[in-house]
Amino acid sequence: MSQSPVDDFSENAISSYKQGWRALSRLLHEDRSFSGGERHCAFLNTAGGKAKFADVSALTGFGFPDDGRGLATVDWDFDGDLDLWITNRTAPRVRFLKNNASAKQNFVAFRLEGNGTTSNRDAIGARLELILEGAEKATRIRSLRCGEGFLSQSSNWIHFGMGKDSVIASLIIRWPAGGTERITGLQANRFYLIRQSSGKATPVTPPKNRTTLAASRQAPHLPSAVSRTIAPPGLLMPQLKMIGNDGQAKPFLPTGKAPLLINIWSSICDTCITELTDWSSHAGKLKSAGLEVVTFNTDHLDGGGSPADARSALEKSGSPFPNIMISEESLKALDFLQRSLLDRRTPLPVPSSFLAAASGELIAFYRGPVSITQVLRDLPLGAPDLSPETRRNASVPFEGIWVSNPVPARPNRVASLMADHDEVPLGASYLKHCASLLESKTLDSNGKRNLGDIYYVAGLLNGLEKPGRSLAISQLSRARDLIPDDVRIRLELGRQHFLTGDLLNAEKEMTMAARINPDDLALLMDLGLMRFRIGEFQKSHEIYSRVAQATPHNGMVLYHLANNEVRLGRLPEAIQNYRGAIGRVRNLSQAANNLAWILASHPKDELRSPEEALEITTRLCRETQNKSPLYLDTHSIALANTGKFEEAIVAAKKAIALIPAENTPAIEGIRRRLALYGTKKPYREAAWAK
Repeated sequence: MSQSPVDDFSENAISSYKQGWRALSRLLHEDRSFSGGERHCAFLNTAGGKAKFADVSALTGFGFPDDGRGLATVDWDFDGDLDLWITNRTAPRVRFLKNNASAKQNFVAFRLEGNGTTSNRDAIGARLELILEGAEKATRIRSLRCGEGFLSQSSNWIHFGMGKDSVIASLIIRWPAGGTERITGLQANRFYLIRQSSGKATPVTPPKNRTTLAASRQAPHLPSAVSRTIAPPGLLMPQLKMIGNDGQAKPFLPTGKAPLLINIWSSICDTCITELTDWSSHAGKLKSAGLEVVTFNTDHLDGGGSPADARSALEKSGSPFPNIMISEESLKALDFLQRSLLDRRTPLPVPSSFLAAASGELIAFYRGPVSITQVLRDLPLGAPDLSPETRRNASVPFEGIWVSNPVPARPNRVASLMADHDEVPLGASYLKHCASLLESKTLDSNGKRNLGDIYYVAGLLNGLEKPGRSLAISQLSRARDLIPDDVRIRLELGRQHFLTGDLLNAEKEMTMAARINPDDLALLMDLGLMRFRIGEFQKSHEIYSRVAQATPHNGMVLYHLANNEVRLGRLPEAIQNYRGAIGRVRNLSQAANNLAWILASHPKDELRSPEEALEITTRLCRETQNKSPLYLDTHSIALANTGKFEEAIVAAKKAIALIPAENTPAIEGIRRRLALYGTKKPYREAAWAK
């Protein structure tokens, strides 16, 4: 894992950091452990602060095999010792460890209350020093923090362990916003509330009738490769393809009149044969339930058995079900579909089964063998009038209270997972199929928004490559019609129009995006640039003027303002803004060159300043090592306008030598200026003569 960036947040500086997080995220999604399988640890300081520790994890009860994350301390039962709450990435997600140490030691605990003006009410940031009496005075220091450890917040009771000491000399509090108080008259084994500026500690009686938490012993399920996952309503199956007798892939088209059970199997998998044998013995039940069953063989993809082996295995199992060779693309699509259901993104095994409604909606995914009894029990979950809550309740093997609403189906999640694994065409194809199925349905407002999101992501994926841009524009246009107030869609549609050279439609979409979100300065900058490119200089200037009011020190805004002012013939304003842009962004060389061109070639004496222009172009040519024909041309104009015609000729010839021969207009322009220099005449920009 790369270290977090500290000062440099450029893309180059943070790329390795971001790459590390992506790699770690993928490892976790693929069921790897963040801690490498290490058990929870507890260490005992055995050397009086000399940093020598003993591992007492087993003795303290810490040694769980959980993939731990956060830890928070709290005196839960107000008995004077700290108990622990632990959160894990794996089950159980939360553990409470009650401190039952038999050797009771002295303690004191404080709850602070800030005044709410100079200090926050919770007194976060306060520093407490507890001074103990004794043969040698001892000081213990604690700070009140708003977060400890990984995503954890301990109790805001400040707990001091005192060991065998029992006499408190004083407590010194340094409040968050400044100011110090000294509290005396404190007793050990008590709880106190201290309000800022009160100068005293008020004893607090612990609450009574607290619920007693009974200890329990975890009985985790044994690890198993077999699982059952119920999909959220609305998650659609991909369009599957089968391999025909000619070896070519062609669409697999179910009847669409009955729910479908798809089984992925291989002839070299004994469990697959056993499962098919069991299913075959219950074929009558499946038929009575109106369930179609299709088996997809993978032997041709995984280097397994031959077609003869597959036929032999089917005969052995007595399978009456249609058997099809699945295409590699379809097997990948099913793999990504099952990975998207949970954060456990492990590969698709054989056997695996997918239970789908007649509408093409996924009901359940079964990793490993599944009994017909379970399949028939899950079949009613595909009823169109079933509530999301009912399906969610059926997905867990125990009762409980849900703390959030059911998570809706997210086809975009499937496609994004495909794209993350460099399967962009597969993701785009999946979303196109989902959209085609949803278009045939009557949708409410939420359904339209969901369909619009699908078209939006499909457009993003198709627009990544030039051949797909036409389809991307079509999909994004449909997304815009479904969700007209979505800025993301407007911007991406505008970008795709721009990439295809349709600047007018690009400007139209960006204008609508700016109306939806008028405070987005980055959006306004892009809109101003688009209007500049289509020749709407006044409208572009108006946009940049708005941004300049909000960000008066933004050099890029001043640069774009000046560019528009040049086109509008407002040269004095352009000169001022170019100078402002250069002053704020030192390496804004294009602005410097534009300014130098005006100062060197303007016909009016009051606007022309060839000496300043020469200073600018000399710097530009030096920084580019005389390799930029653009800067050399401007440099020649500045030289000629200061009377240095011979040097101007040399600079102009260098510029011509660097320009590709096919760029005839640029070369001819410099040659016309060369002719002037040869007659000791400087160049003047005729377009600015008025």
